[in-house]
Amino acid sequence: MIKKTYPLKLSINLFFILILGLTTLIFGISYIKSSSIFIINKYNSIFQAIFTVIMSVITTATIIFSFTKNKFLYKLSFATIIFLLIMALGFYLLKKSSFFDKVDSVEDLKIFINGFGFYADLAFILVQFLQVALLPIPAVITIGAGVLIFSPLKTIILSSIGIIFGSITAFFIGRVLGNKVVSWLVGKEKLEKWVKTLKGKDKIILTTAFLLPFFPDDVLCFVAGISSISSQFFIIMTVITRLITISFTTFSLNNSFIPYNTWWGIVIWLIIFAITIYLVIFVTKNGKKIEKTFNKFLKNKRKKDEKKHNSL
Repeated sequence: MIKKTYPLKLSINLFFILILGLTTLIFGISYIKSSSIFIINKYNSIFQAIFTVIMSVITTATIIFSFTKNKFLYKLSFATIIFLLIMALGFYLLKKSSFFDKVDSVEDLKIFINGFGFYADLAFILVQFLQVALLPIPAVITIGAGVLIFSPLKTIILSSIGIIFGSITAFFIGRVLGNKVVSWLVGKEKLEKWVKTLKGKDKIILTTAFLLPFFPDDVLCFVAGISSISSQFFIIMTVITRLITISFTTFSLNNSFIPYNTWWGIVIWLIIFAITIYLVIFVTKNGKKIEKTFNKFLKNKRKKDEKKHNSL
């Protein structure tokens, strides 16, 4: 069915979709042309043609769905354009700056970011965003580079902006685009494994994964999008846990939290490591019981609050 809409609103909407589609196409083609990946380089014109067709189809479909009452298909196609735009722009900028050739350590990343001069802050935020959504770089490397370049407080602020925004973006990619897209992004086997692990205990496992190491928390941002947790819970949990872990990592790498160049500091780190391992195993095994107890506690608290409110 066709939905009613105002001419001005429709014109702005169509113009916005076309601009997004065209921008994605430009950056995507630009990246393909300059790509050094063997298979893309060999069949460059074919990849350009394929990407052009894909973007034309998705953009046209988004425009068509905007006229209908099927909000799901419209949101799906619109989110696909946004996702492809982020990927195309990110890979284009990284390729242009020779990121893939230059960065494979903390020191390399420091040199890379410092090369942006005045725009180093924005470059660092972008790297932290892409570290969650696209790049297979551990956060400890990107935060470590931040510690070498900026003050601890500035590293925490810039890292939090990029990582939290990247986490929320990954979550909504999963929430809007669904199981198939997440399966393509993280791998079918990995997805099935985590869906099984999270079943019935997604809140406690995800919160623990974001607080403790040894969990692929960036992958779990995508998986969380297809779980049963609400977007409100995820956003609040992400902001709190990311601020804690980013601050802890920053001050640890800065050697201002627990020194790792003294015997007692090493002992404390070993104790923390052992406790962390225990917590990971304990929460994984007893997640359902913990979540059930937590939900029961919240339910009882709500009832008490309602009784107090009614008695007033």
